[in-house]
Amino acid sequence: MTANPPDAQNAPPPVAIPLTVVGGFLGAGKTTFLNHLLRQQTCRYAVLVNDFGAVNVDAALIRSHDGNTINLNNGCICCTMADGLGEALMRVLAAPQRPEHIVIEASGVGDPWQIAEIAMLEPDMDLAAVIVLADAEQLLTQLADPYIGDTVRRQIRRADLLLLNKIDLADTARLQAAYAALSALRPELRIVETRNAEPPALLLRFAHATRPDNLPPAEPEHGIRRWLYRRKIVFDRKRLEPVLNSLPPALLRLKGWCRIADTTGGEPRFYLLQMTGPRWNLTPAEGTALAVLDQESLLVGLGHAAMPEDTVLAALFDAAAMPTGVIQAVA
Repeated sequence: MTANPPDAQNAPPPVAIPLTVVGGFLGAGKTTFLNHLLRQQTCRYAVLVNDFGAVNVDAALIRSHDGNTINLNNGCICCTMADGLGEALMRVLAAPQRPEHIVIEASGVGDPWQIAEIAMLEPDMDLAAVIVLADAEQLLTQLADPYIGDTVRRQIRRADLLLLNKIDLADTARLQAAYAALSALRPELRIVETRNAEPPALLLRFAHATRPDNLPPAEPEHGIRRWLYRRKIVFDRKRLEPVLNSLPPALLRLKGWCRIADTTGGEPRFYLLQMTGPRWNLTPAEGTALAVLDQESLLVGLGHAAMPEDTVLAALFDAAAMPTGVIQAVA
């Protein structure tokens, strides 16, 4: 006697996957937050990012990597949105093992609520929270800036929870002023202080708050300019550092890879440059992104309308190159 096949029509629908959107202005700490999440997971996350280059996934965690998706040994996956958010979500939802929570990193100059609205239309997902990070030291300056202030305010007004990050860099007076500014924007906003964007335990599982529903449609990139610098160039660190210390304030964010000469006469090395406002750092670069650089230094900048012309910025970095004869000697 053959058993009757299960009635597919009576099968319960799949449980909707919670979705959390992580927003915040350039340099607030979103990518650092995601790095913590992938290393210290409390469930099986699918993390969607704009590019893999900034997400420093520990090589020991990687089970496989196909260029669009990194599968981790701890059950988490990390997907790039290079082909668009829709394509990335389709890959995640079609994965053999469905994630228990989806986390999407919004653009630093975008409105995280635009991404959150997707969850309200997609039956396979359920919006859990919009988390926005803010730089405690830079927040007051950003809010007062005529070019970016509206973007920062809009991000904060859409948040269920705000992580006031980098509190170790802000003195007491600046921190108190930041709280006063946030209270004026959203008196009911839940705020958690963080250092190095480390998420508190079970952060993503709280019930979301009531959001204001009378905000006008977002214009996420109004007035924002991009700058790309790509050269087969070897930098002299002694020339590069003064350039980084004197870049115009209208250049809000700069990140990428610099090929820098070895002062001991060895091969030039790639360093990851991260710059937000007046702060920058160079760290030895690692990871899969280096495979596609082909000895090129590659920098991507974002700034507002007062940022100098592309050729002016390029000339500043060109001047930090090693002299031609020295380049040939070390290349």
